[in-house]
This record gives sequence, C-alpha cells and structure tokens, in this order.
Amino acid sequence: SGRKLTMARFSLAAAATAALLSLPGASAFAPVSVGNPRSSASPLARPPPVVAAPPAVVPVPPPSSSRSSTSLSMIQEGDMAEFYKSVVIVLLFGGGLIPASIAANGAMFDKLKNKRKDKPNLTDEEKLTYLDPTFGQADYVERSDASGPTLSVSPFLFAAEDIPLSDVVAVLGRLDGVDSVADWRNLPSTRLKGVSATNPPMWLPRATFKDRVRRNKFAGWPLDSKGRPLGGADLAASELKRVSSPNCVISDAALDAVFDTWAWGANIATPDKVARQLNSWKGDDNSVVTWKFNLAAVSGRAITIAAALFFIALQVMAFGSLFVAPALRTFADVDIGFGELGTCDPEVCYRVFGN
Repeated sequence: SGRKLTMARFSLAAAATAALLSLPGASAFAPVSVGNPRSSASPLARPPPVVAAPPAVVPVPPPSSSRSSTSLSMIQEGDMAEFYKSVVIVLLFGGGLIPASIAANGAMFDKLKNKRKDKPNLTDEEKLTYLDPTFGQADYVERSDASGPTLSVSPFLFAAEDIPLSDVVAVLGRLDGVDSVADWRNLPSTRLKGVSATNPPMWLPRATFKDRVRRNKFAGWPLDSKGRPLGGADLAASELKRVSSPNCVISDAALDAVFDTWAWGANIATPDKVARQLNSWKGDDNSVVTWKFNLAAVSGRAITIAAALFFIALQVMAFGSLFVAPALRTFADVDIGFGELGTCDPEVCYRVFGN
C-alpha cells in the first residue's frame, strides 16, 4: 500500500508539471516564484517580465579652449613655416633682383626720355679707347628758337619734348649722303686694339652724330615728293634764315628722331644701316619722301617702346612669382597663379584663374 501511495504522488506531480509547461510562454528553465499562500494569486501564474534598464549615457565634454587654441597655434605655425620657407627661397634666388631692377628701370626711363648722362671724367688712357669722345660736351637742347608746326608723327615718338618740323628740316638739310653723317674711317672704334686695319668696326655713337650734324653746312631746304618745300612755302620763308645759319640751334629731340631711323633705338649706327635708310627716304636732289621718313622714325622708336614693355612684363612675372603671389596665398588665401610658392587653404582658397 505504501508503494501505491508513492506512485500516486509521483503521477500527480508529473501531471502538474505537464500542465505548467503547457502554458503559453512557459519554459522549463524559467524561474518560478512561489506566491504567498495567503494571496489570491495562483502559484502557477507567470511572473511579470523583467525590463532591462537603458544603458547609461556618458556625456562627452565639449572641447576646451586650451585644445582649440592649441590647434589654432599648430595651424598658424604651419602657415608661418611655409611662409619662412618661401622667404628663404625668395631671398636666395631673388635677393639681388630688387636693386638690379631699380637701376635697370632708371636707365630704361632715361632712355625713353633720351636723357643725357653727365659728362664722364676720363683719364688719358680711357680717352684713347672711349668710343664717344664728344659725349657730354654739349648741353642737351630741349627747345630751339624754331617756329611753325611740329613733326606730324611726333606724338608717336614719345619724345620728352615737342619736335619742331623746322628742326627736322635743319637736320635733313645738313645730310648729303652717308659720308656727311660721320667720318667713318676715323671713328674711335676703328682704333681699338686688335681690330682689322682694312675692315675695322665703324660704330657711330649718337652724340658724335649730333656734334657732326650741328657742324655740317646747310645744303638747302629739302623738298617733298612733289617738289614743294618740306612743310610748306610759308615755313620755308620764315625759318630759312635760322636753319641755314652756321650756329643754328637744333633740338636734341629732332636729332634723335633722325638718328633712330637707322639706329632703331640703339646708341650706335653703322654705315650700311645709314646708307640703307638715306637711300630709302632721301633722294640725291635733296628731296624727302615724307611718309617713308615718318614710318622709319616711328618704327625705330617703336623698337625701344616694345623692348621697354617686354622688360616690364618680365618684371611682373618675376615679382609676381617671387613676392606677390606667395604673400597672397599665405595671408589672404588668394591664388593668382605665378608658380606655387606659399600655402593656400584648399577649403577657402579663391583661385582667380579657376581650378
């Protein structure tokens, strides 16, 4: 009877366990809490689900002022390092550019204005080899006593003074072939050491030409291509006495205009170039082809102007690459081209000529 009672109890326990597991959401491994016998809740009721607590949010502290200042100082140090590197490169390769440019620009503008330098103080030995013994002996004549109109192409010659047409007539009337321009065989260049005795260099300096023409005899008033006095009969009547006098004052601007027709901006001329130009616009009968002379004068002066503009363009490129562009990149974040010296922030850099 004892064994039967034990089997009955085991069967009852197994039935209760099966009933418990058959409930929805039940699990054999879910903990079952035994309720208070005095409460109305059933001991077999499912316990309430356990809700997990949300993860704790760890606040991120804002960047401190010390960190931002440190980053800013690092950026500034990087910019300054790049700037110092650019300065070293500029001073290394362009340190002598500024004084040389100042001297060259001064000489260029003096050339454009045909400004004569002071008379050099030469020793006896230097006088033997100096190519222009007349240089600086005569004062620069800005204005003469000429009356009447100016040379028609005078504005295109960029001369420092007006060029009176009667002064040009005074020069042309003293030219009678290539040998009237200079004593070619006795120029200082023919006496240089080591030159050929039969074919020496014949270099006519500008000042020597001016001295020679002022001492030449006036051969007559030049005529135009139609046989009329150059500049008109009225000008010839009023200026003939002045221009034909032995001590006629001729402005340097008029002499330079004639000299530049064959020298093309240089300070020396050679007999072949002088002969070529005289044959081009001056006839044997003292006539002058006016338009050819004007064209030769403008062309000769244009060479000087073009050379000056080219020299200025080279300076703009040099100073832009070495000084201006690096400074704009480093301090203003503006890129104007001209090389790659200097640092420009890619996020805010403004490129003038596109990307």
